[in-house]
Amino acid sequence: MTLVREYMTPNVVSVDCQLSLDDVVKTLVTRNVSCVLVVESGEPRGVISMTDLVRVSKLVPEAERRPLRLAPPNMKARDVMVKEIVTVPEDASVGEAAKKMLEGHIHRLFVRHAGGAVTGVFSARDAMRVVLDRHVETPLKEVMRSPVETVGIGESIDDALAKLDEKNLRGLVVLDGKVPVGIFAQLEAIKARSLPANVRSNPVEEMMSYEHCALEAATPLYRAAGQAIATNVRRILVTDQRALVGVVTGYDVAKVLIDR
Repeated sequence: MTLVREYMTPNVVSVDCQLSLDDVVKTLVTRNVSCVLVVESGEPRGVISMTDLVRVSKLVPEAERRPLRLAPPNMKARDVMVKEIVTVPEDASVGEAAKKMLEGHIHRLFVRHAGGAVTGVFSARDAMRVVLDRHVETPLKEVMRSPVETVGIGESIDDALAKLDEKNLRGLVVLDGKVPVGIFAQLEAIKARSLPANVRSNPVEEMMSYEHCALEAATPLYRAAGQAIATNVRRILVTDQRALVGVVTGYDVAKVLIDR
């Protein structure tokens, strides 16, 4: 049985509960994480994810928006954090952790030592490392989700924001015809909301992230996981003769691990 402590990421990124939300998002960007632990006097008090910050960014009046400005200066991490910290013991199996992630609809679990201290994080990225090491040969087409929520490369930034909001999505795949060329996700949405209205009418191509991993549907999952880890992306775009046919997320990888 493979244990969580063998694959967890030991360095937990945390912020003080008094930190401004602008500095929280800077921490997420510079540390390349989608969630941080909120602490007070060194003790865990809650968590803030990119989803929480996107929700707050919608509340900033148009006239007050600036690059990466999320909220009025008096709003702190404690004002936005989710107090429930979902954890898993170090000696739990990766299958148990994967099941808990799916049940909670979350992309990471905080790992606790027997004494109660938070010692690491087990995330979708860590789950991909398990798949890679175990050489899971299941083809992408058997675990992918389809259809995929997309936006055309010529559609406006405002159109992309509206689609994210309307369907409560974490991201959209940007298409040039049927070919995936980029991603418009939560970080891009936060940056986009700081732009003047006339700029948001520009094509989404100007704001999308070019960082993505697109692989053919027959690709073994372990090889796809290796590519995703190497390119530091959170989702795998699945193609058939270059045309987008599906997507594999951390949830889909977690499903594969439940019985392993």
